[in-house]
Amino acid sequence: MRVTIHDIAKLVGVSPSTVSRALSGKGRISPAMRERIRKVAEELGYQPNMLARGLATRSTCAVGVVIHERHLPLDERSFYGVILEAIEAEVSKHGYHVVFSTLRNHALPRCVRERRVDGLIFLGTDIKEELVRPISTELPVVLVDHCIPGLTSVVGDNVGGGRLATEHLLSHGHRNIAFVAETLEDPSFRARFDGYRQALEEHGLRVRKELIVEGGRRSDSDRIAMEKLLRKKKLPTAIFAANDFMAVGAIRALTKAGLRVPDDVAVVGFDDGALATLVHPPLTSVHVPRVEMGKSAAFCLLELLSSPKKVSQVIVLPTPLTIRESCGCRGV
Repeated sequence: MRVTIHDIAKLVGVSPSTVSRALSGKGRISPAMRERIRKVAEELGYQPNMLARGLATRSTCAVGVVIHERHLPLDERSFYGVILEAIEAEVSKHGYHVVFSTLRNHALPRCVRERRVDGLIFLGTDIKEELVRPISTELPVVLVDHCIPGLTSVVGDNVGGGRLATEHLLSHGHRNIAFVAETLEDPSFRARFDGYRQALEEHGLRVRKELIVEGGRRSDSDRIAMEKLLRKKKLPTAIFAANDFMAVGAIRALTKAGLRVPDDVAVVGFDDGALATLVHPPLTSVHVPRVEMGKSAAFCLLELLSSPKKVSQVIVLPTPLTIRESCGCRGV
């Protein structure tokens, strides 16, 4: 037989209305009691009747997650794939399901235009403000890996991570450190560059234009960037890449050119995703807490759904350095 909120209420010793408020995330209930009710519901295998709930509250019981088509395809190991999986796991605990859509030709997906979701999570920096701002006045919105003033955002500490990566290379004695990115027009990459610049300046070094290389927004940007760098009269002794994709491309290009990593050129990346351990030597990389980003984004959206007047916030998650062999260390 189907488990109901009455079954949960009887077992916990509270009223069905208390169970309903706890599972919906609404109402004044102590965190301990809320957690106890959720645990019992999970143990009993409770599944909310979404159709009945939607009819009663005029809710779709769905949250939209939107990403630019440039980041497709997604899987459980890709950067945004991990975040999406964490979002889905978190919102499902509260009786919501995810409607995933891609942004094509800078037009909002149909599910958003027709208001078939209760709230929205936008992934990535490709989502433009002029698209997000109008819809944010009608639906709760959370941004992930991107900030727009006045909207709730969840990001990694890009500046701090960029500074940490550069300081690590400086601690190895490197002074000619290149910065390689797809494009500095991307806010995340620009913030990582700012961290790189800050670290250099703190050590009395200036940013040298010839050591800043961009590959552009294209599938072979890693190759293009490294071709530019390898044509320089004097090669850097180290490379800080704005993401792991560019870092792995750098290692491959250096190896193809007959150079050894890290003996001739050290390399550090940013993301610490699946690629970091698949390349040789294993990549030292700034860790972006993607699971935590997804969970935080889901929690923020659920808060906005239960308290629409809640003030927007920017959550910045720490980005520690994962040390492996590409920087010259033994690794961990």
